[in-house]
Amino acid sequence: MTQQQMTLPDKLLAGPKRFRRQAETWIAQQPPYVEVAVATMLGGGQGAFLGTIMGTMTKLDPNAGKFPFSPPAGANPEVAQRMSAIQSGGPMAQARNFAVMTGVNAGLSLAVKRYRGGVEDVRGVMIAGFGSGAAFSLVSGMTQGNPLMGAFSTGTLFALLQGAFYQVGKKFQQPAGTTPKQYERAQFMLDRLGLSNYQKNLKKALLTDNTIMLWNDNALQEARIPPGPRLQILHHLEQYKHILKPGMPAPNQLPLPPQEVHND
Repeated sequence: MTQQQMTLPDKLLAGPKRFRRQAETWIAQQPPYVEVAVATMLGGGQGAFLGTIMGTMTKLDPNAGKFPFSPPAGANPEVAQRMSAIQSGGPMAQARNFAVMTGVNAGLSLAVKRYRGGVEDVRGVMIAGFGSGAAFSLVSGMTQGNPLMGAFSTGTLFALLQGAFYQVGKKFQQPAGTTPKQYERAQFMLDRLGLSNYQKNLKKALLTDNTIMLWNDNALQEARIPPGPRLQILHHLEQYKHILKPGMPAPNQLPLPPQEVHND
């Protein structure tokens, strides 16, 4: 799209989009600890902004900010206390609490993902949820008695909630216009290589069976697949391209790759 063809909203968004792409490229080239630190700061900034808004609403109208976290009738008193503590305090206190909670969650999520080779699953979500809940409990002083026990119980509550939300959200993550049949060959290949954890990466990037012979290092990198698994996938495609290409029947097992015959 040329500059003349762009609408006014497109022109206004072009700068931020370009900056975001450049920032993502720069972050991807940095060591993992830099990427985790940036994710923590960005998450903390978003949490501080949200906390400031909620704290301001609560200060203006004590009932205005309580609806999202109001404990249900008949809830366990300890759980009700923790839910009520989330919106306690003024704008500065809530900005601090939410900044710590969301910053720790974002940083820990990315750190666990990098440590596990790019795997994203409910275990990583629950680890990050536990860390953010424990940090929130300690910084907000929401528990009475032993602060470490309070941090542990709050972290456990956050982990269970985030794990449940993640599992529910997974059921609605099927990309629009795609079906499991479109990833049959890709899933078969990943299963054979022991890389089935990356099936969701292919689905998010819409790398269907119809594109399988066009895959290259850049496409797999865009799908956030680490270098080692990328090399395995590309080597496998080179060996078995005569079987995995679209239009051929889906194999039940892979034969040996074709061997070169040398005449003595």
